Amino acid sequence: MGVCESKGKAGEKYRRGVYFNDEEDPRPEEDKFIPDEELQKRLKKVIGKNERILKVGVYKCKLFSVQLTAGTLYHAFVLLETKNWWWSIEKNGQGVTIQRSKRHTSVCEKYRMKSRNTVSGPIAEDTCIYNLHQLIDMLWVSDAVGSVYHLLENNCKDFASAVYNAAASTKYWNP
Repeated sequence: MGVCESKGKAGEKYRRGVYFNDEEDPRPEEDKFIPDEELQKRLKKVIGKNERILKVGVYKCKLFSVQLTAGTLYHAFVLLETKNWWWSIEKNGQGVTIQRSKRHTSVCEKYRMKSRNTVSGPIAEDTCIYNLHQLIDMLWVSDAVGSVYHLLENNCKDFASAVYNAAASTKYWNP
């Protein structure tokens, strides 16, 4: 059974900050949390080299393993490609998660090291106008990380759309 949850209709478990998961980092999940107020400084330090983002794409996965299709009921997340890494960034009822890996499948088909439900995509893809540090600045300035998740009014699709539309060179995605 895979994961792709969007718990909390009003973000009951939502934490203002970012979980940064690097598949090569053995620390427990709680040690990977960066609070919103430290986002710009600490996340840039953890990320390290300021790479140019080559591609940005939106992917989706079923919310539940028993779903037949992911037509309108799905979890959306953004995948980024840089010269040295693959990245995913997404928001759900637990908060915002950024993952990185040398392998596409580790961030596309997994969420916090667990297999996702069936993934499809990209449903939108473009070249990117940002480098990694600019993306972090955009997330902080727009309060995309600090704004509480809500199943209907501020959900994973809204977050993926905001990130993709800000970063894409020429295209636009509307869920």
